[in-house]
This record gives sequence, structure tokens and C-alpha cells, in this order.
Amino acid sequence: MNSYENLFCKVFIDTNEERLSLLSSIKDVVLGTTERWTITSNLMELELRKNDDFNEPLRFEKQDGFLYSRYYIEIEPIGDIKQEQYISSVSMLLENLWALGYKAVAACDFENELPRKGGYRYEINTQ
Repeated sequence: MNSYENLFCKVFIDTNEERLSLLSSIKDVVLGTTERWTITSNLMELELRKNDDFNEPLRFEKQDGFLYSRYYIEIEPIGDIKQEQYISSVSMLLENLWALGYKAVAACDFENELPRKGGYRYEINTQ
């Protein structure tokens, strides 16, 4: 595993689900607690945001459509968590979001170490 200076990760999630329902699903996956739109687990802090770039027709485009998803999560590690543990936690989050039927794509420096390479190349190659 490579060493990364920046562990910030942005995960685009496209769904027609209400934001509060999505927040609850994410909270359950990471076993976290919520305060407003922020979820805190023992490994990371996640903030669920509405995507200002949301675009109904563009979100379905094969190439870069994920950029126009309805929501995204900003994720950062908490405290002195080990890089491997954090990346593993982001991987688990993605796997669980996909298992729940969400379209999710990660954008971060370490996306190549995530399952399906963060989801981007997988989406393009399977459609």
C-alpha cells in the first residue's frame, strides 16, 4: 500500500432517496452517530451534502455522470487512525453502499486501492 499525504475522500452518491433516509443508511453502515448532516464513527467523520452541480440528465451520462449525482459525502479520518485502517473503512463503506443499491463513486488520492477502483472505472466498463 502506498503512503498518502492527503486522506480526504469525496464519495458521490446518486439516488432519488430523501437525504434523511440516505443519512440514516450511511450512519448504520459506519456504526456512527449523527449531528445534523455529519456522521461520526470511531474511524472517520462524514458529512452528507447536496451536490450543487446536480443535473438530472447529466447524472446518467456514462463518462463523468457521477459528478452530477444528487449527493456526496466528504470523508476525513479521525485522530491518529492508521492509513490502512482508514482506507479499509472507506472500502467497507463503498461495498455496503453498493450492496444497498446506491450508485457510489469515490474521488480521492487513494481511489485505486479501493474496491472497483472507487467505482468510477467499474461503472464505465460495465455499462
